Amino acid sequence: MADHNKAPMFIDAKNEIPIINSQAQINTLNELDLAIDEVQFQYQQMPWQECISSIKHGTVDAFISGFNALKSDYAVFPVNKQGKPLDKYSFASLSQCLIGKRRFHSKWNSREVFQSKAFSLAVANGHFVGDAASEDAFFIEHTFTLQTAIERVAQGNADAALVICEISKNKVDLSQYYQFKLAPLFPPINTSIAYLAFSNEFFYKHKLDANLVWEQLANKQLAGIYARMLQNTSSEQNTHYGTKE
Repeated sequence: MADHNKAPMFIDAKNEIPIINSQAQINTLNELDLAIDEVQFQYQQMPWQECISSIKHGTVDAFISGFNALKSDYAVFPVNKQGKPLDKYSFASLSQCLIGKRRFHSKWNSREVFQSKAFSLAVANGHFVGDAASEDAFFIEHTFTLQTAIERVAQGNADAALVICEISKNKVDLSQYYQFKLAPLFPPINTSIAYLAFSNEFFYKHKLDANLVWEQLANKQLAGIYARMLQNTSSEQNTHYGTKE
């Protein structure tokens, strides 16, 4: 796995690494380890590029990553016969929503298609902007933490922020932001899906074990685990910001 707990947790716009910290990932892998007698996990945290290099050279057996066709040259993802990833075997599926005050909701829903830089968007490190949120409508301001991004919106210094609002299509409880008069806009503006992928060398030697791990992932209630983790993280960061309309 890469160093997910260090910002930025996403690298460029290719959806490389999920917004799940390393301890949550290790907890999930530990559960798989206990459930499967044939498999034993050992963990290494490393910078993302070193992680990619290690997978390519077969010095590590698996990593957690978003899917794209280029990665299929050196890693095996759970895919169908057409080479499309199978979401039921995903390690994490996270969707982000815009969150803002009622005035922003109204302006966003009535926006003109060709408006340029009409809204300011505070984006915390670790949150994937993507094509949808980087459209011309936004002036994007990057912040180091989600707490700072929410504070910018709560104090009227930004129109909106990005928050995780769904995990595996289950809505996350965002009621903690109501005290700041902030609410999410549905549907989500983007979705990031990560998979546990295996190095080519490992997979072709241990196909049965790899498929067994994916089947166990499909049977795990991961959405609840990640939702609790995100809820606890948000609660720890939460402070009483001053708000103004």
